[in-house]
Amino acid sequence: MRLSKDEAEREAIRRWYALPPHERQTFEDAEAYSWRLAEDLEVRTITDRRKLIAAWLIRELGRSRDQEMRPAASAAEAA
Repeated sequence: MRLSKDEAEREAIRRWYALPPHERQTFEDAEAYSWRLAEDLEVRTITDRRKLIAAWLIRELGRSRDQEMRPAASAAEAA
């Protein structure tokens, strides 16, 4: 079944978060997992499917790191 880009992105991120935390810590983890997902997710794209999925996962990794840093920054500002 072919997915829209939005559907494929949601599914890739859902599967990313289904991994154990120690398997989704680095950009290298995201790149490696994108290879596996590219084989499973059928999405129409003009670019390399693996690179597109890797970009989604790397962006999500950056977002999660930002969220982790926000409470620490807020606590430091309050002190």
